[in-house]
Amino acid sequence: MNKYSMDDCVNGPFVFRVNDNGGGPHLLVQVCTERGWREYTGDNNNAFKDRWNLWWKSGGFPTSHYKRSSICRKDNLVRHLKCMRQIYGSIYDISPPGYNLPSEYTKLAADCSRFEKDDMIWICKPVGQSQGRGIFLFRKLSDLTYDSAAVVQKYIEKPLLIGGYKFDLRLYVCVPSYRPLTIYLYKEGIARFATEKFTLDNIDDPFRHLTNFALNKLGPGYSKKKERIGAGSKWSFRQLRRYMDQSGFNDWFLWQRIASLINLTILSQISGIPKSSNCFEFFGFDVLVDANLKPWLLEVNVSPALGNNCEVDIEVKKPLLHDLFDLLGLPVCNTGLSLFKIWSASSPVVDNCVDDYCTSKYYQSRSSKRHNKVGQDAVTFVNVYNLCSRSYTKFDTLCIEKNIRKGFKGNNKHDQSSGGLIWDNGRDWNNPKTKEGGWIRIYPFIEQKTIENIEIEYRWNSDEPKAIEKEIKNSVLDIQKFIKAAKDIYQKFGKDGDEKCNELFTKELELNTEIWLPEK
Repeated sequence: MNKYSMDDCVNGPFVFRVNDNGGGPHLLVQVCTERGWREYTGDNNNAFKDRWNLWWKSGGFPTSHYKRSSICRKDNLVRHLKCMRQIYGSIYDISPPGYNLPSEYTKLAADCSRFEKDDMIWICKPVGQSQGRGIFLFRKLSDLTYDSAAVVQKYIEKPLLIGGYKFDLRLYVCVPSYRPLTIYLYKEGIARFATEKFTLDNIDDPFRHLTNFALNKLGPGYSKKKERIGAGSKWSFRQLRRYMDQSGFNDWFLWQRIASLINLTILSQISGIPKSSNCFEFFGFDVLVDANLKPWLLEVNVSPALGNNCEVDIEVKKPLLHDLFDLLGLPVCNTGLSLFKIWSASSPVVDNCVDDYCTSKYYQSRSSKRHNKVGQDAVTFVNVYNLCSRSYTKFDTLCIEKNIRKGFKGNNKHDQSSGGLIWDNGRDWNNPKTKEGGWIRIYPFIEQKTIENIEIEYRWNSDEPKAIEKEIKNSVLDIQKFIKAAKDIYQKFGKDGDEKCNELFTKELELNTEIWLPEK
């Protein structure tokens, strides 16, 4: 077991690792390589064997990952949201009512019988499947068949259509800390379209009712130029907002409801997340918008797809990944860089840097550069050698798994013992940044009263169930105020445009962050 003392200094490349076998999305590997990182090989003769700085893994980790992040399972998501609705009421009407099968089959049967005259449509989703596999619609309980755990929900029969086509939204969310809770939402995202026109007369055609790209790219209508949609099945949020604007939709309130929906969903599982300071969550939220511009949560994906299948993917996902790594404080470098040494000039330990490089005019964060157009170089490389100082090893995570087993607890002042290692590359999630590139902080969104700051910080950093429950309750109340204020401003001033609404909303709630709103 390697142990670095405060007097040691180890230079080396920033090493990234993808899954267990090194196989992963080409776009992810490309972005990591552009940042000057070296891919982990696991070679026994390599000096950096079993050493890595970033391990991107689609599944869970046995030790360091938030392995109880259960909202990414369809059945657990239904269970969490149902429980929160029982406690907090209609604010949790954010997802279609669902039933976990087989345990709730009797209840489903009773409700199917009750709504039979309404000719209601239901949708069945296997818990263990993804990318639209195994999903089907039905009207009669006799048409329901399943051979494994499944979720049945009421089908949204009046979705918002564009050119007659159904679509949903893929939103990208980062949770770098659960204690204290910190949530970022990316400004760009992807609208994913079905490739055949929507109709309830044919509920057996998945290309009319499902929006999963993995399914629709195989459909006969994928390559055709479709009414208002064009060829393919993806738009960026920018394209969608331009369409909404041109079509006379006032969508400002819709996006604020989506931000609240994400906060409420993550809050629903917070009590089950153990403390961990050495990992972050990257979620893909799938949200459907109905004809009344109400958003509905469909599901949450852990490590959402990063495939590079079309121009929209490149436009959205590549800058998203670069901005994500900037948000987490991961460096842009070439080989020879001391690990985790370069971060923002605001870091309190920058003054210890021997060469004063971190605070010099020669280092600029990539996020300070304007993003270039797709196809051009998107990063500025820096050639840096010998950046280590006597404080360097506090940020060395090559053996982070081993340090965890030794009792590593992270950078929370409530957790940290004297002389302990610091994680998060100097990031203090008790005082998180408002934004990083396209990542906007959506929680926390208001400044707590100064007199309560110490108590609130303690609650979020505490493992005591009562303290966590109290903070969840306060957070839900804040979100209720958020939604009410946004609705009032939208109804009175929505026609005056985004800037006016943003200005009034910020003033009304005394927001301490930027308002999340995709650009037009």
